[in-house]
Amino acid sequence: MQKKVFPIILVIAMLASSLISFFFIYSLQGNAKVINYTGVVRGATQRLIKQELNHQPNDALIAKIDGILKELYTGEGDYGLTRLDSDEFQDLLVQMQEEWKQLKKEIYRVRGGEDAGALFADSESFFDLADRTVASAEQFSEKRVRSAAQSLLILNCAFTLLVILICIYNARQARLRREIEKAGEENQRKMQQLSQLEESLQAPMNEISEMMYVTDTENYDLLFLNQAGMESFHVDSLEGKKCYRVIQGEDAPCEFCPIQMLREGENYTWEHTNPITGRHYILKDRLLEWNGRPAKMEIAFDTTKAEREKTILKFTLEAEKMVTECVSMLYRQHDIVKTTSQVLKKFGSFLSADRTYIVDIEDGKLYNRLEWCADGVPAHKDKMQGIKFSLIERWLPYFEQQECIVIQDLEEIKELSPAEYQLMRGQSITSLVAAPLASAGKLQGYLAVDNPPAEQIMNVASLLQTLCYFLLLARNNAENQRELLHLSYFDTLTSFYNRNRYIEDTNAPAHPNSPVGVVYLDVNGLKDINDQYGHEFGDMVLVECAKRMKQVFEGADFYRIGGDEFVIICPDIKKDVFHSRLRELRSQFHKDPLYRAAIGSQWAESVSNLKQTIANADAKMYEDKKEFYQLHPVSQRYRHHSDEILRLADPSVLKEELQKNRFEVYLQPKVSSSDQEAVGAEALIRYRSKSDTLVLPGNFLPLLEENESISLVDFYVFRFVCAKLKDWMDQGKQAYPVSVNFSMSSLMQPSFVEHLTTICETYGISPHYMEIEVTEKIHDMEGLDIKALISSLHDAGFAVAIDDFGTEYASLALLSEIDFDVLKLDKSMIDNIACNPKTKTIVELISDVCRSLGVNLVAEGIENEEQFAALRSCGVDLAQGFLFSKPLPMEEYETSYLKATDDKEK
Repeated sequence: MQKKVFPIILVIAMLASSLISFFFIYSLQGNAKVINYTGVVRGATQRLIKQELNHQPNDALIAKIDGILKELYTGEGDYGLTRLDSDEFQDLLVQMQEEWKQLKKEIYRVRGGEDAGALFADSESFFDLADRTVASAEQFSEKRVRSAAQSLLILNCAFTLLVILICIYNARQARLRREIEKAGEENQRKMQQLSQLEESLQAPMNEISEMMYVTDTENYDLLFLNQAGMESFHVDSLEGKKCYRVIQGEDAPCEFCPIQMLREGENYTWEHTNPITGRHYILKDRLLEWNGRPAKMEIAFDTTKAEREKTILKFTLEAEKMVTECVSMLYRQHDIVKTTSQVLKKFGSFLSADRTYIVDIEDGKLYNRLEWCADGVPAHKDKMQGIKFSLIERWLPYFEQQECIVIQDLEEIKELSPAEYQLMRGQSITSLVAAPLASAGKLQGYLAVDNPPAEQIMNVASLLQTLCYFLLLARNNAENQRELLHLSYFDTLTSFYNRNRYIEDTNAPAHPNSPVGVVYLDVNGLKDINDQYGHEFGDMVLVECAKRMKQVFEGADFYRIGGDEFVIICPDIKKDVFHSRLRELRSQFHKDPLYRAAIGSQWAESVSNLKQTIANADAKMYEDKKEFYQLHPVSQRYRHHSDEILRLADPSVLKEELQKNRFEVYLQPKVSSSDQEAVGAEALIRYRSKSDTLVLPGNFLPLLEENESISLVDFYVFRFVCAKLKDWMDQGKQAYPVSVNFSMSSLMQPSFVEHLTTICETYGISPHYMEIEVTEKIHDMEGLDIKALISSLHDAGFAVAIDDFGTEYASLALLSEIDFDVLKLDKSMIDNIACNPKTKTIVELISDVCRSLGVNLVAEGIENEEQFAALRSCGVDLAQGFLFSKPLPMEEYETSYLKATDDKEK
């Protein structure tokens, strides 16, 4: 051993000396390279100065010097330089960089035509600094050379000393070897004692509750199995037993045996489910020597309960994912029945159940509406139709507490509830979980799962309850959509079909070859009734008129196509029967002077030309109406107005009053629902009479509409608003978009859009500041291509709003036909929104539709906080009404709502 030590030491000494020498040489080479490149900087700078003084710019050389200086300082770059570990050198290098920056500034000044004297002087200073920097690097390198020599000397001395120490060590080792041999004999004696001790330790190993065994690592003989293991594997003797047969029931060594993974002095932990005990264990293995044989000891910790909990957790996570997917399906549903069937299939498949189904409760009976069955499982839907609820009355207390009924084993209720037992047994049910479908405290039915896996049955209840909640939401949403669809085709006041349905039915008659009778009816004097008795009474009159029409023409199709206009279409009716009923209808409307109607009729042998038949009936109705108004002059509608208002019917008088500025434009602000900040306004007209009385538009606009002179007022308001906006902008004030109402007379003008554009150009106002408001009555206007008109307005840059949405004329179909920018909910829909859930639901649906179509929704006529809060919860973004501000004169609006642009920015 001693002979080998010295050559090894010599080799190590030579290697260490070589490595250290290489290190110092490499370091000195790096230092030399730094010295060389520092000199390069000086030379390159000298060459650069000469070139610059001769007006020969060299930006490449400047970049190169920048790179060398940076690399000298950081030790990182393309030249392979190291950073010199010298504070003096680094300080000089920092000075060089600063002076180099100054030199570059002087170079650019010289290039710009300035005097070169400063450049020459600064370059001389820089050259001197470079010389000192090179000298500093050289001095540092000399010190490193001396340091290297000293280090090598010390290293050689150290190795010499090491050899001496090893010699001393070897002498001591020889003495220790003799002592060890003596100790070995003593250890042999102790081993015998330990063997005896090992036998005595087996007693406590037998007492622990965990299984423990020891096996030979070479031939897999089972050397030891504690008492717990003997009992678990039913073993009486270990003689000739192999571990793989006793522990695992295998005929050969286990492929998963971890013997190859074991290391001396280390424990190895793994998991396994034992096929004999059926339990899951965490196993700890360790190599040891057992009675002089190499062995493996293994202790098994039973974790079956924890593993079961882990399995339950995994099931829960997968169940949550499944429920989320079901909820997503219900959220996207377009057909509630189809989607619910898909959910039942997904839910039942996930649970590996026999059936999932929904049972509805109606009039105390059970009806299985939807059912999913696994492959090979017969359907029992037909067996659950009209079953008395009393058969499962035992479930009711659970359902009232919003709890599930769980039947783990049908045989358990055989004596408890025989009728229930027989009902389920007839459907091959052995176990069941059912959850209530209840809304607003009323039990509507239940969702049930038949024969889920026994180990999961207690986990199904919470899933069913969650799914029931979202099923109810989806059902309610589908019901709301059906109601919304109903509103699109039915008049809410009379329950007649509305204009949408009228248009569809008249465009595509159901029985084109059969005879038809048409009645066109207009309620006479309705506006007078509304003026005298109020709109609520007027609605009662309309309902009564509808009732009389239904009584006479039972089985016909009834349409309310306007405020007071009705059409009755009687398909496949004989001519004499039609005229007989028509005489009875006229008689009904002559009994009471309050219920008068102009009636026109037409019978045709074929429905094929239905529109012409209706037009003929309309013409006859018009003749009947003229006869009525000959006896009841239209001027009576304005009997409560003064002569001063009635004179406005003369266009020349109206023009004169407009020129005298007797008409005043007010603005009512629109505010954002989120912060109640003004974001726009609506222009409203008022008339200042000679008696200095301010007349509201409802008192003169109908008169102007009837005389077809209202367009003068429409364009007057539009010009006035444009002028005001221009004035505010010139003053540097923040102007908001303003909406202006236009009558149907104005919209019918051939050059309507061109007229608006000309006014905007005259005042220098962008059309984006002007919003054109129209009522949904435009849908009824003949001779007007409303789609083309709205498209032209959009092309010109105007926004278009539909006003009074939600009145008796409102049409949801209008939104699908025409691209409006703004929809304004009428005050009639706002008044009871805080206390009427149906109104709130309708507004929520309208809000969702508007959001989907990209239409801004404005609520008009808000008077209290309760209405505002309800509208905000429905998703209405913009609000208008007395709660925020009444319509204001221009000056007051300007003071309250307009700020200077710079103030706005602040």
